[in-house]
Amino acid sequence: MSRRIVLPLAALLLTPACKQQQIATATPIDELPPLIIPSELRVDAGAMGSGGGEAQVASNDYRDDRGSGGSDWRSTADSPSQRNGGGGGGGGKASGGAMVSASPQPTAYALIVGIEKYRDVTPAGGARSDAEKFAELARVTLGVPEDNIKLLLDDRASRTDIAKQMRWLQANVPSGGRVYFYFSGHGAPEPTSGVSYIVPFDGDPQYLKDTAIPMTEVLGDLEKTKAKDVLALADSCFSGAGGRSVLAPGTRPLVRVEDVKPQTRVAMLSASSGAEISGPAADGSGGLFSKYLIEAIGSGQGDINGDGQISLKELAEWIGPRVKREAKKANREQTPHLTLGKKLSAADEFIVSWGYSR
Repeated sequence: MSRRIVLPLAALLLTPACKQQQIATATPIDELPPLIIPSELRVDAGAMGSGGGEAQVASNDYRDDRGSGGSDWRSTADSPSQRNGGGGGGGGKASGGAMVSASPQPTAYALIVGIEKYRDVTPAGGARSDAEKFAELARVTLGVPEDNIKLLLDDRASRTDIAKQMRWLQANVPSGGRVYFYFSGHGAPEPTSGVSYIVPFDGDPQYLKDTAIPMTEVLGDLEKTKAKDVLALADSCFSGAGGRSVLAPGTRPLVRVEDVKPQTRVAMLSASSGAEISGPAADGSGGLFSKYLIEAIGSGQGDINGDGQISLKELAEWIGPRVKREAKKANREQTPHLTLGKKLSAADEFIVSWGYSR
């Protein structure tokens, strides 16, 4: 069934809440609220780094580790080399409010988790809306077929639910495919070891080992798929310092939170580094990291060098200064953190989406 999507260019706003969805299986993406792309489309000249290696920008607008531009835009059918084998957007940069669209990429899969209302933990404001917007982005811009998208929201994102969908990825992603994993919600450090956990709907900060999921386990499960490469995106933090991080009452981390290092085929871009807080956007639309992540890809403005595609390095360089600048206005530090698995090429060779043309 064909669908028509009208997406005006405006400030990123919370859209009306969707109806409660049955999402133990694939969520009907066409029931999600429309994605509205923000109007700030400036590209920071200082963020245009050259490719290669670990791609650390001089301004330190994002951290980059190794694990163990403007006028009318039209669609193009061109795609990059198949070195990344999977999902990627193709449909020109946004013009006059239209969101970049893409033809389906049959080998691309997405597991998207957004938990705002928890059973035993304070809410993670805007997390559900962030996940809904990313699901629409995955379908429209990244070209992930609807049947290949699993969206888990609130009480449908229990520890067991997430584990089941990891098994679904492992059983269905074909050799050479691409996986996008997105998590929006609370993270937490285990107070004595500093091990980082994502907190599912039924997670309890007092019993993290029994109720939450270590980030290393998440990355390990993604590694077990047949995908050629995986992009993990986390709008959460693991410092215990507030924001989208939680701790059991009266506890504090006794050691530095471990550096979460992807394994061989996983790249991870997370909302904050070290002991920083992953905070909300100033306009109340959701997570600050998610706001600029969706803008960079959805509008095509993350294509800094104008070559028709967005590399992971470009994505980090475009998001980093914007997140950092807006966080400073709220008197906090927030620096997105990029890490590459050992078998992946440099960040400028990991193509997130393509098909943008000037």
